[in-house]
Amino acid sequence: MDKEFDNQVLNTTIMGVVQHTFKSMLHVQSVVEPVVVERDIIEFDGCMRVFPMEKFNGPVFIAFVNFYYDQKEQDANNAVGAFVLFVKEEVAEKFLKAFGRPTSEAEDEEVLLDVVGEFCNVLGGNVKNELVGLGYVDIAMSAPYKYKNSVPEGIPFDYSLYQKQEITFTFWNQKCIVVEACMGYVSQKREVV
Repeated sequence: MDKEFDNQVLNTTIMGVVQHTFKSMLHVQSVVEPVVVERDIIEFDGCMRVFPMEKFNGPVFIAFVNFYYDQKEQDANNAVGAFVLFVKEEVAEKFLKAFGRPTSEAEDEEVLLDVVGEFCNVLGGNVKNELVGLGYVDIAMSAPYKYKNSVPEGIPFDYSLYQKQEITFTFWNQKCIVVEACMGYVSQKREVV
């Protein structure tokens, strides 16, 4: 049986990364603690199902990255983890400023999808780097995938997992992003695998 990744480490890392990134890139802080819920993974055809419209009861942008133990596993598409970002549609335009884009581009859905994808890439990369800083091996990460309202084919994940973490964040006095994440076993540098 595989060892399990410590979900408390994953949750704390994600919360710290999201809060720091929002403060540094968007110049906003949350006065509300993030809400963490552990949820069962619903699997279909080997992928994790996600239900974006349930997060906000309305339109939502979705972006995700996958983590892989190494490049060989990435080439084989054997994900060890997933980081999924759900962004309430009316909040997505606030991300334009973080990437130096004019707010006039908020009318273009493709631009908003790209910006949400870029933001997911930043967050996922920062989570990966924080885990390395905590002594875990440096894992590989995919480019971001982006969608609106649904992810029909689902999200690759470590098939040995049964649960994922759901973390809801409040910024600008509203629930505006939700992160779902799961991580299979990743060794620490000092361990012999």
